[in-house]
Amino acid sequence: MSAPSPHSARAVWLPPLIVWAALMALLAVSGLAAYGLLGDWPTLVNFGVAATQAALVAVLFMRLDRADALVRLAAACGLFWASILFALTLADAVSRLANM
Repeated sequence: MSAPSPHSARAVWLPPLIVWAALMALLAVSGLAAYGLLGDWPTLVNFGVAATQAALVAVLFMRLDRADALVRLAAACGLFWASILFALTLADAVSRLANM
């Protein structure tokens, strides 16, 4: 059996369908964690699920695996700034809880 040509319907539709199935499976895991069916670690599980979903979307739909270095740098800078905003928001929430 030969490999599908780059312009065949199978080559076009198969990778997005696999990623869609993986995203749906991760959605199910997130739902199980939300209802407490995964034990004592739902927050950690949800962070892992979110990171995996973001990586799948970035690699397949944003095509960062085939992008130029400047595009990858821009995506990394976006993640860097998002982590700074997350850390500042967490620090604000923790400081408000400490003052109660």
